[in-house]
Formats: sequence, C-alpha cells, structure tokens
Amino acid sequence: MRSVRRTLVLLGLLTLAATRAQADPVADYPNGPVKILVPFAAGGPTDVVARILGDLLSMRWGGKTVVIENRPGAGTIVATAAVAKSAPDGLTLLMATNSLLINPAISQSLPYDTAKDFAPVSMIAVQPAALVANKYFEVKTVADVVAVAKKQPVNYTSPGPRGIGDLAGQMLRQRTGIPAQNFIHINYNGSAPALTDVIAGRVPLMFDIWHSARRYVETGDLKLIASASADRLPGAPNVPTISETYPGVDVIAFNAVVAQGLTPAPIVEKLSADIRAIVASDAFLDRVKNLGINSYGTTPVELRAWMTKEIARWKEVTQASNIKAD
Repeated sequence: MRSVRRTLVLLGLLTLAATRAQADPVADYPNGPVKILVPFAAGGPTDVVARILGDLLSMRWGGKTVVIENRPGAGTIVATAAVAKSAPDGLTLLMATNSLLINPAISQSLPYDTAKDFAPVSMIAVQPAALVANKYFEVKTVADVVAVAKKQPVNYTSPGPRGIGDLAGQMLRQRTGIPAQNFIHINYNGSAPALTDVIAGRVPLMFDIWHSARRYVETGDLKLIASASADRLPGAPNVPTISETYPGVDVIAFNAVVAQGLTPAPIVEKLSADIRAIVASDAFLDRVKNLGINSYGTTPVELRAWMTKEIARWKEVTQASNIKAD
C-alpha cells in the first residue's frame, strides 16, 4: 500500500512539473543547443562579437551549447531568411546588423517580413562612424565638402554599396542640396580596399567605421572631417559631428540579437535579460575593449521601437535617392 501511495505521489509531482513547464516556457530554456547565425564570413567584427557573446551565454546557462554559425550571402539575406523560417523556440537567433533595417527599404521581394518575422531581443553594441578624406583633398570641414560638391563632382566611398556609409552620403546630399550627379558613391567590397584607394588619393572621401579609419587618421594618412554619428568621436573631441552643421545626418553601425517572430514572449524576455546582464559584465567589456564598440543592452520593447524608426528613416533616404536592390 505504501509503495502504491509513493508511486501516486511521484506521478503527481511529475504531472505538476510537466504542467508548470507547459505554463512557463522558460522553465528549461534553453532546452537544446542554441545557434546564433552570423550573416558574414568568420573573422569579421560581427563574428567576433557573436563568439564572445556565445561563450558568455554558454557559461551563464551552465555550459549549455551555443554554436556560432556563419551564413554569408545575398547581402545578409541568407542568414536572415533562415532565422525567419526557423522554429519559434528561441534556439535559432540572428546577430543582426544595419542590413536588417536597410534591406526592407531597398527591396520589395525579401523572403521575409522584417516587421513580423522577427522578435527583437536586445541591442549588443554600436560603433560610431566617421567622414574622412585623403590628405590631398583640400577640405577641413563638412561645410567645405558641401561647398566643393555643389560646384564640381566629388566621389565618396564606404565599405560597401547600400550600407550605412553609402546612405550617409545620400543623407548629406539630400539635406544640403548637393546635385545628385555631383556626389557619387564608388562601390568597393569591404573597408580595406576602399581605404587603400582613399589613402592613395584615387577617391577623396570615405564614410567608415571610426575604429577602422582611426589608425590612418592618427598616422596622418587620412584627415578626419567629421563624426558621422550623433556624438563626437572618442579620441577626437574637438572635431564636430556632421549633425552639428546639418541636423539629421547621423549613422551608427550596430549589432543586435533577434529571434524568430513567434517566439513566446517569456523566452524573449529571459533571453533579453541574460544578454543585457552579459553585455554589462566586466567579462564582456574586457573582451571587447579593443574592438572600438560601445556595448549596451536594451529591452525587446526598446529595440523594436528603435528598429521601427530606423526602417522608416532608411526608406525615406533610399526612396528620395531612388536606391533599389539590384
């Protein structure tokens, strides 16, 4: 009789545990390996940040597996579409970049709906951008650049077409009245080849991540014209921002985590809380201190509001310049 009673009690406890697990989807989250998809090849800054985050998430979750999977292609669309089509269980995540918000502004045929198919989790890091010039281009301020470009053609470049650098140039042109034919973006595949040609004097101007361009400014190979982000740049507090002269022209590069759009809110909230704790930790800050990033977390609500505003902003810029996906 006692054994029967013990069996019934055990069954009751198991049933209660199962009921609680069903009622609380975060009870055993993550209940399997977590994949963070990076939409670029291994070794780049986004990949490095993702791997640091993955290591610290695994530690926070008691050693559970976190895999970083590189899926480059189609301007980040390959990895992004894979997350959109994944199971809504919080086990497949995207390390999102500016392309997540720019692509819907320039393409009408994406294999996902950016607003519906993703659940914002948390911001991870941002990087300021800068407008730099080669040392042969006789300008000192962004107002000088605008004055020259209104009189004659001035080319500029960035790490790639239809990225934040390309669109920062379009913002500047639109807000200052530079003729479209006088401010043309020269396409390069990556920051390194673009910087090489700017330093050599083949292209006068470049919008780039400050961390990437800063070393060449410090050696005198490039001139810093202005911060292209809202705040003045670290290491150059006396150089104004573009927006101080032309309000509204400001860009940042960012990394954020998003999940599949139907992921249960409790899982998204737990994941966000864990990530926010990590990016504020000494362990994370120590490992990213040489990457030139500013790390901070956001709630899902905060990140969604910011993403919505950014998509609308990029649509305004790209439509005014008639920029479309190839």
